[in-house]
Amino acid sequence: MTTSGFWTAAPTVDPARQFRFKVYINGEFAWWAKTCDKPKINIPVLAKDEYYLGSALPDTKPGEIVDFQPITMTFIDPVEPSIAKSILSKLRGASGGNFPRINPSALKEGFAPTGVVIQQINEQGVAIETWTLNGAFPTSIDFGSLDYGSDDFTTITITWEYTSFRAFAAGEEIIIPQTPRSTPTSEDEAKKLDGSYT
Repeated sequence: MTTSGFWTAAPTVDPARQFRFKVYINGEFAWWAKTCDKPKINIPVLAKDEYYLGSALPDTKPGEIVDFQPITMTFIDPVEPSIAKSILSKLRGASGGNFPRINPSALKEGFAPTGVVIQQINEQGVAIETWTLNGAFPTSIDFGSLDYGSDDFTTITITWEYTSFRAFAAGEEIIIPQTPRSTPTSEDEAKKLDGSYT
């Protein structure tokens, strides 16, 4: 598709809009999601501040393993079902009755054992991008604030960490994360597991 004359020619397709999205947590459509970040990737820079003798420029290069940045979602808290109550119940379950201590594996299992799915949709409601966060778990939960001078919805904000993601767009899966085995069976597999491709 050409972008020539995008702003001046008659559009043949509607551009992607921020307000067209869906969030699924454990396969359940979270219609109360108000805002949602897409996955964020940080590519590390190696040797950024290292200078060779006699050279004014560092020998910078990209690192071999990208870092997944946390994303944030804001949810409207309906009276029923109460999202605050659901979150607190999951925290209670993850603590085994010993809150504020939590069991890390129980926390991941309680919140998103089958992943968090973010879909950007078109004007017909068809998904044009699908992002699945694998191993997602909350690192920050903000139950919002109250204000006599405001008529806004009560919102809850959750920040998610995740181990990897899958990306599906334009009818094909674009990113499929590697699934490491506990023991590599060859030298090439060992290099891939520790990120050594050079």
